[in-house]
Amino acid sequence: MSLRTRLQWALAGVALGLLFLAAAWLTLRTGTGARLDADVRDTVLNSIDERIRQDLSTVARPLVIVVLGPLVCVLALLALVRGSWRRAIAGVLIPTVSTALALWMREADPFHTGQTAFPSNHAAVGLSLVVAVMIVWPTRVNRWGVFSGAIAAVAVGLGNVSWYAHQPRDVVGSALLVGCVTALVVALLGGDTPNLTDDVGRRRPSDD
Repeated sequence: MSLRTRLQWALAGVALGLLFLAAAWLTLRTGTGARLDADVRDTVLNSIDERIRQDLSTVARPLVIVVLGPLVCVLALLALVRGSWRRAIAGVLIPTVSTALALWMREADPFHTGQTAFPSNHAAVGLSLVVAVMIVWPTRVNRWGVFSGAIAAVAVGLGNVSWYAHQPRDVVGSALLVGCVTALVVALLGGDTPNLTDDVGRRRPSDD
């Protein structure tokens, strides 16, 4: 990975971090943001069948974490054995840092709003594990793999809202947080960390 590409990843991480702060301010500190958040929540609750909403919650909260957590550990070890140490470290670092930050923010309430559910720690864990699986996957991920990961991420997001566990703002905050951490970790480690094929990312044999 060239220095220019690493800087692009770093800038993306900074931009996502700023978007996280903007989303927090808009949805937690303004009436317009709070109303928009409530409208999105009501749309989800009223437009999806109750049984589907409950199933989404079950999948997104306990099952995704229980299934993907061990899978990431196994695939990270496999990547390490195969010499892809950057991807192995990223696969563990991204969920760890994302989850730690989400838990700290909920405990410390840095925005001083009294809200204890922003960002969603379940969403942060689930979304970061989806990203980690793609990073430590044994083969490079093509556009279909990215599409599958996006579908899984949407399911995690909806599942955390669909059964009254979280507001949409909590999930959006988690998504931006995970995106920020992912981009900064990729920028830090460089090399083959993104694990993307040429049709979704610029990679050359020399990047490894």
